[in-house]
Amino acid sequence: MRVLRVLFFTLSAGALALQTLPAASGLENCYAVRATADARNRAISTERAENRLHRYIAHEMRSPGGKSVGPTSVHCIRNACEASAWVCRH
Repeated sequence: MRVLRVLFFTLSAGALALQTLPAASGLENCYAVRATADARNRAISTERAENRLHRYIAHEMRSPGGKSVGPTSVHCIRNACEASAWVCRH
């Protein structure tokens, strides 16, 4: 059961990782980036979700012009947590 839950959160994080939204100016592309984690307690789950989010932004969203990252928010339901942030590429 735990393996299915982890697989579900991994697949949902991959499916929801990039959602394109129109930017205020034509020079920026903004995305809502999310990462999820599931652990035995909420503190560890929150930490893992934030680490996955920051790692994804640092390694997968490289841009020669740079990027700006909005504030990170974390929402938890029991032991499953989701971290999200807005990332705009310049």
